[in-house]
Amino acid sequence: MDLDVATPAIQQFSASSFRYLAFIALWILVWWSATLMEYQPFISLWFPPAGLSMAAFILMGTRAFLPILMASLIVGVWMYSLLDRPIPYPQQIYNSLLLAAAHTISYGIGALYFRQTVGKWNVQQLPQRILYFLIIAMLTTLLAAWLGVGAFVLVGSMDLTQASQSWLNWWIGDLAGAIVLTPFFILALSALWRYDISWLKPTDERRSTERKKGPFWSHKILLILALAGLVIFADSYYNHAAIAYFIFFISIPQMWIVFTERMEQTVLSLALLSVAVAVWFGLYGVNENALTYQFALCVIAANAYFGLAVPSLLNQNRRLHHQTQIDALTHVATRAHFLETATEKLQGQRANDFPLALIVFDLDQFKSINDTHGHLIGDQALIMAAQSIRTHIRNCDLIARFGGDEFLILLPEQSLEQAIKTAERLRQSLPAIPSPKGLIQIKASFGIVEIQPNETIEQALQRADQALLEAKRKGRDQVVSS
Repeated sequence: MDLDVATPAIQQFSASSFRYLAFIALWILVWWSATLMEYQPFISLWFPPAGLSMAAFILMGTRAFLPILMASLIVGVWMYSLLDRPIPYPQQIYNSLLLAAAHTISYGIGALYFRQTVGKWNVQQLPQRILYFLIIAMLTTLLAAWLGVGAFVLVGSMDLTQASQSWLNWWIGDLAGAIVLTPFFILALSALWRYDISWLKPTDERRSTERKKGPFWSHKILLILALAGLVIFADSYYNHAAIAYFIFFISIPQMWIVFTERMEQTVLSLALLSVAVAVWFGLYGVNENALTYQFALCVIAANAYFGLAVPSLLNQNRRLHHQTQIDALTHVATRAHFLETATEKLQGQRANDFPLALIVFDLDQFKSINDTHGHLIGDQALIMAAQSIRTHIRNCDLIARFGGDEFLILLPEQSLEQAIKTAERLRQSLPAIPSPKGLIQIKASFGIVEIQPNETIEQALQRADQALLEAKRKGRDQVVSS
């Protein structure tokens, strides 16, 4: 084998091996941190390995299966080595492998399914993606809890009564770890090993400039941590179950971070909050309210993620609203927007007794332009005609594309005589457009009416359209009023 060819392959293998070993070490370290927060045998307030396993499967795909299984197996053997009555080594391996498989298979199923489907969605679907992540996390952690307690029953570490009493707390602990920490570990792993997470980040340039204003992020997170510590201290001091529910109000300052800081800082603040709550929970020993704090972590994180989606929703709504009001080709108003505005203007005209004129015009010989010069030149004729008209009318006037090559113009406070003069000026201002066969002079026919007090917009449009037809019959390129 050529040494030069072999060297890159060896380097790649070494890099992959180091990555997997580093991930296994990280997983074991994260698991160890969870054991410090146990308030029941094998059950912690929140279980960070759940978030790390989900993040790894989402980023690495099936390649995460072996390192997660190995890390879980090592942890299982470690747990058995700490027992007062150690069981035989082969039994330790078997039991640990069963527990490791329960964890790995559960998170592999959920996270790999999310990985396969999330790539099919575009950035505009960020809210749906967040909802989908939360649902997958709930189902995945529920499966992990059931398989986990089932494995403990099989290896003899729990009986059925203990399993029925433990699965709910197990599930909520895993759920808190998965929901709160999965995005954090995705960011951390992508920073270490350069995974593409562009699908995760919402884009909003306006917010990025606004984030520079106001208090520093560190001040905000210190406030959140202080409030969480105060709630847990008060819970321990007064020993009243209702006090624990005040932890849910942390959502308010957390949303302050969501709407003023970058996504990365929001995710980091959630991770820090969860660690602080877990530490203070263990320090003050408020074990009887564990479910309250676990649910609070899940709710606060879910609120924050949906808060991150708000700018995406607003931008999407702006785009949709713009599409309903602005014609995509000519960038003048749409027919629907024109009719809505005209109806409002007509109501104001009747209340204040000022005239309101309406112009309907279309381009002469437009079909011939398309047939002779092509549709691209035809589109250019529509664009330049619309823009020319818009630059020669007042700001209070409104031009819209009615359809095809037909346009509407609304002229508030103009009588029929004034509107005729306006139409003549507009007709004469129409430009010529270049084409491969030379300049093409745009020409148009105009129909004009003054809307009567007892008329609807639709009736006025019908009269103006009849005037336009009359202009066509008279030879085109002229103004006819009705």
